[in-house]
Amino acid sequence: MENKSLPPADSYRPRIFAAAIHLLALLTWIIGPLVVMWLSQSDYLKEHARHAANWQLTFGIGMYTAGFFSGIAIIFSDFRPAIWGPIIGLIMLGGTLLFTAVAVVRALQGKVWEYPVAFRIKETTSVSRTF
Repeated sequence: MENKSLPPADSYRPRIFAAAIHLLALLTWIIGPLVVMWLSQSDYLKEHARHAANWQLTFGIGMYTAGFFSGIAIIFSDFRPAIWGPIIGLIMLGGTLLFTAVAVVRALQGKVWEYPVAFRIKETTSVSRTF
């Protein structure tokens, strides 16, 4: 992957802010990265926010799928699909914690890291500022 506009090696603030974007995504789901993409002037921070937003969308889809399987089991009293809800949920939760930790470390190193299994829904960092 091509690293666009990396911060200077001696500049630590952009790297800390980039790491904070990934941690912010854990707390605010997709809202935090989208706000950063909208307000930030730095292409480097926008790139990190884009990757975090893509992963959070993937995480949300996975968790809704887990809830769907659990709901089917409750509605139809058939507990065969009930096992898939918690399994998918735990896999998604573990993946989120692991991938976010890796993204934070890579951001602190000044590198952009793409989440490996995330849907690439938001491909560009340009965000319209008009409503």
